[in-house]
Amino acid sequence: PTPNKTTSTMADEQDLYDEFGNYIGPDLDSSSDDDSSDASSRGDAPDDASDVSEDDMSRDGGGRADGQLVLHEDGGDDGGDGMGTAAGISAIVLHEDKVHYPSAEEVYGEGVRTAVLDEDAMDLEEPIVEPVQKKTFSLMRDENEEKEAYGGDMIRPGGKESQEEDLVSDRYLASLVANETTRTRRSLALVGHLHTGKTSLVDLLIEQTKVPFSKGFGIHGPRAALESHRGGGPRTTDTLQSEQDRQLSIKSCPITMCLPDTRGKTFALTMIDCPGHANFHDESVASLRVADGAALVVDAVEGIMLHTEMLLRQIISEGLPLVLVINKVDRLVLELKLPPDDMYHKLRHVIDSVNAFVSHQSNGRYPKLSPDRGNVIFASSMHGYAFSLESFATQYVDQLDFDVEEKEDAFGSFKNHGGLGRNLTPEAFAKRLWGNAYLDPKSQTFQRRAGDCAPDQITGMSPKRTFVQFVLEPMYKMYALCVGESEKDVEKAFRSLGVLLGKEQLRASAPPPMRGGFRKY
Repeated sequence: PTPNKTTSTMADEQDLYDEFGNYIGPDLDSSSDDDSSDASSRGDAPDDASDVSEDDMSRDGGGRADGQLVLHEDGGDDGGDGMGTAAGISAIVLHEDKVHYPSAEEVYGEGVRTAVLDEDAMDLEEPIVEPVQKKTFSLMRDENEEKEAYGGDMIRPGGKESQEEDLVSDRYLASLVANETTRTRRSLALVGHLHTGKTSLVDLLIEQTKVPFSKGFGIHGPRAALESHRGGGPRTTDTLQSEQDRQLSIKSCPITMCLPDTRGKTFALTMIDCPGHANFHDESVASLRVADGAALVVDAVEGIMLHTEMLLRQIISEGLPLVLVINKVDRLVLELKLPPDDMYHKLRHVIDSVNAFVSHQSNGRYPKLSPDRGNVIFASSMHGYAFSLESFATQYVDQLDFDVEEKEDAFGSFKNHGGLGRNLTPEAFAKRLWGNAYLDPKSQTFQRRAGDCAPDQITGMSPKRTFVQFVLEPMYKMYALCVGESEKDVEKAFRSLGVLLGKEQLRASAPPPMRGGFRKY
């Protein structure tokens, strides 16, 4: 085409559309567009039946009045001329009739019954995955029912007799509880944060009231030296099946035991093991309302936690006597691997933090917590020991011999005391086992400063604090024996301390010898 004609054609096309590209030209014939689109979709196929000539239809064997195409067939049973109607080539298939996936019969074959269940067709009360149904909710057993079921000899279904024997009879314990006055019975709430070892402490106290049936592991067996998540400890006060499964206390559980004090007087002590989770704080509050005192259990590594502060506020509001129990002190040795001096400062930091919080909440009305006052206890429920400074001082009654009669030290005179050695009682020695107290190896007196003491003749170093020298260093030596020494060396060392371990304990891994050695020591 010529350039002028091309330019005019483009100008005409531009007049048909506006600046936004919308068509503004004359109306188009819709019938012609439909015919053209049908023809283009069919390709080379004729768009009208009239395109087929009558001659072609006559050559094919005749035509039909409705204009349908006929096909020749090679033959048929009806003996006709062999003509049939062709199926539609461009038949429309609806969306709901389309088959995207094979049917269950095609996948699994014939003769297989299949069922399809939609989620919406299920009842709301019926869970998709049904939980395991357990009929046992409580693990507490009635002795009267056992006697009726197994006879008066109390033979268990396993065929073994009950080997747990109490140190005192039930009648004697009932007489202490039934006393009209409260002089022979006490109620103590054992509270603390989650996983501080309260239930294991109760198991440790229960073990003290039983006669061991073997020379080795005690009434709870070797599993008492294991952690709770590894199946350790019987967890006697976790009486619910859910508590045993979840390894935490949910409900408060009281248990009454016959335990002596430091002077040997026996009391009927009712321990209330309270849950440590903050969601079950109401259980601890109810237990503190009925208890005569409170024992606050704190982890030696973690210190004061959120629930610990909540419990301290409740104890102060009730005005209950308070005893601090620092549990899991073995973690400072085995996990943090602190030297004895650093362990002393860590324990002192925990005690000072509790004292600071109690003093702030009570406006100074509560007495100070200090080991030398007898209201702080160090314990390791997994390794089977709990001691105060006075109980630990009694271990040195026959080992130390201070031959000083008239001399005075920084803490006072030894004159006319008697007891420990010749001049010092366990009570007086316990007051010198905490704080800045140093034993002068030359004069055999206690001083407030290490510079006032003579250096050691062997090492030439100043003496250490009495708590480190008489408490922590012996513990470290016992831990080192159980962890790194041979079986013969462990037996020989413990035998020198008066502790006899069985062969089963010596041949076991580290935790059972630790528990057996510390518990007997």
